[in-house]
Amino acid sequence: MTGETIVSMVFGVCVGVAATVTMDVLASASRRVGLAAGAKGQWVGRWYLGIARGQFVHSNIAAAPEQAGEKWATLVGHYAIGIALAVLYVVGAGWLGVSPDVFLVALGYGFATCVFPWFLVFPALGFGLFGLRGPPELRLFTSSLMNHLFYGFGLWWIAKVLRLG
Repeated sequence: MTGETIVSMVFGVCVGVAATVTMDVLASASRRVGLAAGAKGQWVGRWYLGIARGQFVHSNIAAAPEQAGEKWATLVGHYAIGIALAVLYVVGAGWLGVSPDVFLVALGYGFATCVFPWFLVFPALGFGLFGLRGPPELRLFTSSLMNHLFYGFGLWWIAKVLRLG
């Protein structure tokens, strides 16, 4: 591993924390004004804890028994994923010769991360592809799209602040 790759990875960690915080702040604001809802955090934490016990798929995560530590599992998992995806973004952008501080590149990457909730998380929670079988009031598809675009915005913003371009 080259020194340049290590530096990119360190920047990726910083970008990941900041982008995930940006996503959380903007998602919270969008929920307050009624633009989005989203999955309940404790359900995702319950899913993470279930994975640790060997249960990846649930028929309906809301009906699964509550687990101690769901909120912490949600927080740790959410930030670990946000950081890992940002490291991949920063390092990958360098390998591809693309600047991570280009708005449409960052937004496009944020959009691309929607594959995880749409094709992995929602089906594993028992809500089907794109979350279409989830509780309608949660608007899972549009909320996840909006949140992941917020993540992409956070990637762009912090890459600009850190002058990674």
